[in-house]
Amino acid sequence: MGSDTIIVMALTYNWDILGHDASLQLLEDDLQSGQVSHAYLLAGPESVGKFAAAKRMAHILQCEGNFCGDCHVCNEIEKGYHGDTIEMADDGETVKIEAVRKVMDRLNMSGQSPKKILLMQNIERMTLESSNALLKTLEDPTGETVFLLTTSNVKDVIQTILSRVRMVKFGRLADEIVVELMRKMHPLIEEDMVAAVAEMALGRPGKALELLDDREMFERYRTMYEDAEQFLRAPDRTRQFLYVEELTKAAKEGGNGLLKEFLDVFQVVLRRELLVNAEGKRGILGRDKILQLLDKVMEAQYLLQRNVNARLLLENMMLTL
Repeated sequence: MGSDTIIVMALTYNWDILGHDASLQLLEDDLQSGQVSHAYLLAGPESVGKFAAAKRMAHILQCEGNFCGDCHVCNEIEKGYHGDTIEMADDGETVKIEAVRKVMDRLNMSGQSPKKILLMQNIERMTLESSNALLKTLEDPTGETVFLLTTSNVKDVIQTILSRVRMVKFGRLADEIVVELMRKMHPLIEEDMVAAVAEMALGRPGKALELLDDREMFERYRTMYEDAEQFLRAPDRTRQFLYVEELTKAAKEGGNGLLKEFLDVFQVVLRRELLVNAEGKRGILGRDKILQLLDKVMEAQYLLQRNVNARLLLENMMLTL
């Protein structure tokens, strides 16, 4: 089971999103009351569907049929080339001030749609300079401009931006919803694959679909999952440090993606252990130890984005086992 309870609500608009009903209802309340904020920040774990929800809201705001899915406006937004709906998807790089200024210039141009909309994914990737550039427009938006922003790490968003947005939180979904989505998108999927992917996705539908669509990634995740479990069951300092050495060596050739995957998998294993503890079952570790390790893993994920020495980060994490 995922950490969130399944909530069934009668939503009015065609969101075409499984789960997150409570979060979507908050957005619907604003839409139906005509009190749409000039800026929203959809916050929650990576790959839970925040950007998909933001994009659906852009559809609803721009389409005369409240996201009919068939008109030229819906088609253009879906493909990312609607003139008055600017999309800045996360490409894994830091968002520089030049990119933000370019977008702000586009928002100031005259348009033909009901609103000018900026869809921006993972705004925590902005530098302080680019954050301040965005802040200027947030403080004094032009015309009918709506900012639909997302973040996977609220603590990295500057406080002045947080004070000027309406935050809507998105959580991990129950396993049943993730499984439903997998079966909807991959009707011929085998049951053992469903169970394995649900285990590793840990309530993140985007991660589940990514694993299904990329078998090489799935196999890497499964191997890393087994390695991480082994480290918890039988800590061996020599083996751990050799593993870190091999992992960082491979990452030098292929980039930090491999390290991010390992930390993601390690966090999945620890969160699963936490659920086992919460259910009163006997797991590999006690609750306090799991929480200590989770803090270390999340700290390593945070510092890795700031180009801190990866080997030292992982070795420090392993010393906590």
